[in-house]
Amino acid sequence: MRPVFGRAPATRAVGAGAVACYGSTVAGSGYPLHQLRAYGARWFRSYPSRNLSFKHYTIYSTHIPITMSSTPEKSLSDILEEKYDQVNTESFDISFGEIASMHEGKEIVITPNYQRLFRWSPRQQSQLIESLLLGLPIPPIFVVENTTKNYELIDGLQRVSSYLHFIGQIKQDGYEGDSLRLEGCDIVPELNGYTWNDLPLHLRVKVKRSYVKMYIIKKSSPPRIKYDMFKRLNTGGTALTAQEIRNSTLRLLSSDFIDFIRGLAKDENFQMLIRATVQPKQIREGKDHELVLQFFTLKNAPIEDYKRENRNDTFADFVTRYAEEVSEKKQPFNYDVEKNIFQLAFKLLAENGGTKLFSGSSREKAGDFRAFYFDAFSLSVASMYGQFIAKPEKLKNGLQHLKNDSHFLEIVTRKNRAGETGSVYWSSFKKRLAYCVKTLKSIP
Repeated sequence: MRPVFGRAPATRAVGAGAVACYGSTVAGSGYPLHQLRAYGARWFRSYPSRNLSFKHYTIYSTHIPITMSSTPEKSLSDILEEKYDQVNTESFDISFGEIASMHEGKEIVITPNYQRLFRWSPRQQSQLIESLLLGLPIPPIFVVENTTKNYELIDGLQRVSSYLHFIGQIKQDGYEGDSLRLEGCDIVPELNGYTWNDLPLHLRVKVKRSYVKMYIIKKSSPPRIKYDMFKRLNTGGTALTAQEIRNSTLRLLSSDFIDFIRGLAKDENFQMLIRATVQPKQIREGKDHELVLQFFTLKNAPIEDYKRENRNDTFADFVTRYAEEVSEKKQPFNYDVEKNIFQLAFKLLAENGGTKLFSGSSREKAGDFRAFYFDAFSLSVASMYGQFIAKPEKLKNGLQHLKNDSHFLEIVTRKNRAGETGSVYWSSFKKRLAYCVKTLKSIP
């Protein structure tokens, strides 16, 4: 009998027994040969320590029927049950007075990067206190149990912080005074003007004894479950920017990458270029962090794969996905090398482009930032910075040329279309980058 695959006849057990192969089917089984090859490939992958290659073995023997056995695909119910078992939570009613005591004793923590997102207006805060006094229901809060058995607040910041601000336990940036003075109460306007200390004792007690449902995500829950839960819990009345949510949630996966991004955003050359044209409000909302993250996304992320898998995702979705994958170590990231490239690129840009480099006009003014200039200039310099270290004037002349190049201006000043996908953004970025690199290389 002639062997079917490559080598001299040899018997190799597959599954329950050895199999004889005739032509394109497995003797006695009726299974097409290509199906057996696929099965064999799965079998060998399941035993990597054997270091076997399927094509190096001949499946050859007498007429022995084969029983094809494989792990059955999980049903939707099985998958949901598996995920359900990973979520370890408990809940109970807790008074605002108890929350204040836990916060004071550091049993419940509001991390600094999350606390700065406390931005309910005095009116919104006052109406929460009014609701507590009237016994109106309050949406639940969510906390994560950390390794020290303390709780970290992940949803309910505005509600908890409003109460703590009212009793004087925390301060709010930009608010005059150490504690909240009620204003904007419209159900009981007579409350307006009161502070915590002004309220009669029985009303203070009523507020302290007001209950809210607290959900605890136990530390045994996988980090990814905690992360996904937070992303879906933005229940407050004040919307957060995409980067504010990333800054708060990615550390539930790992703090390494997001802390790296936040640290690089403090680079003096980067800050000089950004703060000249980005609005202060955007900086407070994490725009500088987002730009650093976009830089590495455009530089390193497998965006072609992202496009194939989710063609309707926005570029912001691509940025978030890349940050998630690096945080979970699903994407390689050499922190030392990437930091060096980033700092070199922005040092060269700051020294040879000036503070108006990312501005869309000749006047230097906040709010005139152009993201298309940012990504084209920063990524092109990052890809060829070695050429400019010895000849910085080449970069200076090249950037000046590009800012006055009508064709380049046409590419970078095109308007974002409503609902533009990440695929479209990526395609236009590649055009900007290619033109920018070509022009810079042509400068003598």
